[in-house]
Amino acid sequence: MKKLLYFLSFLLFVSVTIVPPSSAANEPPIVVGRVYHIEGDLLRYVPEENDWVAAVRDAPFSSGDTLYTGSQGHAEFIVPNGTWIRIGDSTQVQFIGLDSDVSEVDVASGLARFYNKDNDLVIKATSPFGYVLVYPGASFDYYVGENSAEVVPVKGKITFVHAPTNARYEISPGNPSILADQSQVSSEDGAVDPNWDGWNRTRESFWASKANITGPSVQYLPPALRHDAYVFEENGRWEQVNYDGGNRWFWRPTRVAAGWAPFTNGRWTEWYGDQTWVPSEPFGYTTHHYGNWVYARNNWYWAPPVATVTVGLPLLNIGFFWNPGRVSWIHHGANVGWVPLAPRETYYSHHRWGGPHVVHVTNINIREINVRPRNYAYARHAVVVPQKNFYSVNNYRTVRVTNINNTTIINNYRAAPVVNNAVINNYSTTKQRYNFANVEVREKPHRTTVERINTNQKIIQQGRRERASTLEQQVKSIQEGRVNRDARIQQPKVTNFIVPANEVNRPKSEIRLQQRELKKASRETKGESAEPGKPSPKVDKPSPTKPLPKPEGAITPAKPGRPIPKPEAITPEKSDQPTSKPERVRPPRPRPAEKPEDVSPTKAVPKPEGVAPLKPFAKPEKVSPAKPAQKMEREIAEKPVPKKERITPVKPSPKVESEAVEKPVSKRERVTPVKPSPKVEKEPVEKSTPKRDRAIPAKVSPADKHRGEVNEQEKPR
Repeated sequence: MKKLLYFLSFLLFVSVTIVPPSSAANEPPIVVGRVYHIEGDLLRYVPEENDWVAAVRDAPFSSGDTLYTGSQGHAEFIVPNGTWIRIGDSTQVQFIGLDSDVSEVDVASGLARFYNKDNDLVIKATSPFGYVLVYPGASFDYYVGENSAEVVPVKGKITFVHAPTNARYEISPGNPSILADQSQVSSEDGAVDPNWDGWNRTRESFWASKANITGPSVQYLPPALRHDAYVFEENGRWEQVNYDGGNRWFWRPTRVAAGWAPFTNGRWTEWYGDQTWVPSEPFGYTTHHYGNWVYARNNWYWAPPVATVTVGLPLLNIGFFWNPGRVSWIHHGANVGWVPLAPRETYYSHHRWGGPHVVHVTNINIREINVRPRNYAYARHAVVVPQKNFYSVNNYRTVRVTNINNTTIINNYRAAPVVNNAVINNYSTTKQRYNFANVEVREKPHRTTVERINTNQKIIQQGRRERASTLEQQVKSIQEGRVNRDARIQQPKVTNFIVPANEVNRPKSEIRLQQRELKKASRETKGESAEPGKPSPKVDKPSPTKPLPKPEGAITPAKPGRPIPKPEAITPEKSDQPTSKPERVRPPRPRPAEKPEDVSPTKAVPKPEGVAPLKPFAKPEKVSPAKPAQKMEREIAEKPVPKKERITPVKPSPKVESEAVEKPVSKRERVTPVKPSPKVEKEPVEKSTPKRDRAIPAKVSPADKHRGEVNEQEKPR
């Protein structure tokens, strides 16, 4: 009896493990990023086909992958090591290396914002002009054009290394940004593009709102996945389940259709040489690439991974490893299927993903692997579909073969460690296996963009692994450079390489590619901030007491209390309406004498071309005194003519001259130009005005006496 028990125990062990765990268990896990958010178009380059395919939300990426946004595209990427990246339209990024403590990303062209959200991480963001080191807690904007690049710090300290001169520059928010080309380094105002910054603020608001959702998910998820805790709270609940000899906390999806099963709502695609699951559910990415699905109490539960695996089986030894999709493959005739794997069942793959139950398949050892469907715990839950639908649908529930049971699978279907031509007859020839979605890509990047990709690919193939501490020491040893503020460097201009798919291989000279400045909007918009919430150091923010300068000759409608610029000094005709009580005036500073054109006060003033008649002023608002150097010419025309002003007539006439002397304009009367009318000409010009209390007489300099200028609309502070 004891021998029989030992024999049965041995068979059970073999059926669970199938093969011994591979050496991949001792290898560091591969860091895989996630496309978290997309607006517009996002494309992924497929080196095997030298072509581009449409990327979707929850698509994975890792070292060697290149992504390109469309003309109106924006995207957000999250890497579990703490790297967060957002890119704007017409932007090409390539991931050189992703490790636990270093992320190296190349920005060939376009606009990107990098965030370092881990205490032990260093981000190296490269470009054709140099690279930037982003230290923990820091973030910055990268404007990379065809001719130059600008580095704008947003938060924390960063370091820029200019590749052509091998010089180091330390920059931080509130200081000028770095502007560099292939020969020199200058500085800029440090402002960010307002439209780009606004979109980033929108994404920050989204994450801030989700951070307020609390629940047990934060407790059960590893730190690298806790940003997704709100998804688990919104789509399911945690339950205590008696499984594998103990009570364990598993998560069960509740917002799914009846009969739901993992690996059904989504699609398979080939990525990194393995069949990778691209889910459609909001919770699908984390639950299908980390941890493990288990079947208990007639429901599917998700067992979360743990950052540190303990001795024994209290947590099922589900370590924090990313995998394409833990299933085993079966096939029969024109059908292909997959079986979800139990926690300790072996997963076969072409790539070394890491973990205690992963076997790396090669062309040599694949012949030695012998697996059978009956050995899998969840064989009766296999998902079987026709081969023609394997790469052509986004939801297998609609094409799933239903007239199949556990006996049929065990007796008729064969198991395979990986998908190949034996599983799908046209596997090696179908290009659909690289698709993330059934989307026809009508516009793609021009072939010239591949040159940068191939250059970086040579670096990736060398297999060098940067360490954060080593990288920081190397940068510190580089000599610090000096910014040449007199250098004239063009602003970064980016070319939109997106062309119709049938023109990808046309010569560049035959295609009209549009080019634009990456930060044009920030220079045209006044008062935008170099750092979110702070004013730009070189842009004046509009003030209610300081009017913005207007182009010469510009005419704007009159507003109460606002000075109105005029094309030339013209004495306005006296208004027949009583003026409001003037504010206490402040004498202006002396100005150089300037002789205005003289016009009789009783004669209609000729209307200058393009000048509209103005309405009488209402009660003036508080206006700060203007600086003489800024508004000298405008104030000459703004001031009403004071008492006893000498006026030279436009045309020599004794009558006009005498009227100019004998009929002075009241000192307290505010005048504005109006349309000439017979009634105004007949009425007397001089009107008595009641004496104003506490009026401060204006002091007039000799030059001002000649000009007769007193600022009666400005009130002392």
